[in-house]
Amino acid sequence: MPARTSKALQTWHELNDRQQGTLAVIYTLDQAAEAGRRSDAARGQYDNRPADAWRSIDFAHEPALRNVFGWTPLQERLMWRGWDNQGNGATMAALERRGLITRDSRPTQYGYMHTVRLTREGRAAARAGTSLTPGGPRKAVLGLRSWEVLALLWTAHQRGQPLKWGYSTTIERVLIDKHVPPLARSIPGGYEITDRGREFYREHYAAHTAAHPDVRAPHPDGTQAEPWPPEADKLLAQHRQLYRVLLAAWKNANEARKTAEKEAATPAPETPASTPAAVVAQVKARHDVWTDTARQRAVLASAHTEDLAARTEHAARAYATAALTAYRGAVTQTNPLEGMAPPEDEPDTWDEPPLPAPAETGINAIDSEATKLHAAAVGRPVKRRGPAPTRRTRHGNVRVVEKPPAEPGAALYALAEHLRGHVAGGALARRLHPDG
Repeated sequence: MPARTSKALQTWHELNDRQQGTLAVIYTLDQAAEAGRRSDAARGQYDNRPADAWRSIDFAHEPALRNVFGWTPLQERLMWRGWDNQGNGATMAALERRGLITRDSRPTQYGYMHTVRLTREGRAAARAGTSLTPGGPRKAVLGLRSWEVLALLWTAHQRGQPLKWGYSTTIERVLIDKHVPPLARSIPGGYEITDRGREFYREHYAAHTAAHPDVRAPHPDGTQAEPWPPEADKLLAQHRQLYRVLLAAWKNANEARKTAEKEAATPAPETPASTPAAVVAQVKARHDVWTDTARQRAVLASAHTEDLAARTEHAARAYATAALTAYRGAVTQTNPLEGMAPPEDEPDTWDEPPLPAPAETGINAIDSEATKLHAAAVGRPVKRRGPAPTRRTRHGNVRVVEKPPAEPGAALYALAEHLRGHVAGGALARRLHPDG
């Protein structure tokens, strides 16, 4: 745990699941308000209200007649997370007691609106618990979208082509108007990066990949200088594809088994009492053949389902193993290809070693989810803290969702997907090691 976030992160860990989820929603709305204020200021629209005012977030109207007064954005987001119920007030009170929010209200035409606002401690705790950059965003000259577009211009130049866009507000207002000399220029058929743009890209590459690690910007010195080998992504994609193919085959076989078993249990059709015995025998003969073949199909489909379940589980484990290896490589700055193997259509052995725990990144938003998913994958799920989420509709009814049958390898696949999502394209490597 980094020293600069230890106190805030400890505060986050002291909250139960519901309190964490509620604080995370408040933090998201707080940051959206801050971003909107910056965006308005960039357009010359300045909000002179004190922070206490523009950071205040509507929580719930009193009287609580949602069909009349509607839902607040906070209630909407809590609903989708399963935390919108009668316990909201108690949760807000608990967060206030811990000094993470303050509560207030303002009058409305028909009553008053309860409001909440993050404290500095609450913002720090939410950032430490949920942000991919808990220490705050790294500074760079260009914003995310501007850097992404400059990278596209660089890539197009490497291909010897212009960026074939009709009009780009980002290029015109940022890369051209805000830089002297400009980083790009308009040409017939689109845009191209300028000499100054190429110099800027090379000079500021490290700072911008650190600030915007999710943008896939090619290294200015070529693919040989990339900190993340594309082959690692290809191997993970192959593992993922094999699992999904086998899972689809398992679903088809399982559905065929259920259909055949239902047909095999179908009673013989009734015939009128006046039906000649010979005709009744014909009906019975056809039904017997039909149910016999159905039983044979059920037996065959059942055997296929069992075999495919084992194959699918094995593919999921291989995918998780490969993802864990790649993930560890990104964290430790080692070659992820060492230890990664391509998927096997016909595995030589079913004796598989235990899955190692994911390497720690020091970023709670990544590590906490990886820990939960790994625990579920190895059959030791983390115990829930506090009440379970309750899914409700906008009308207040509990949403009952029939639980589908467990899919083979589902927990392993979920772990692999989480890890792959962070390492893909070298994003995690850039996030943790911006200097390469």
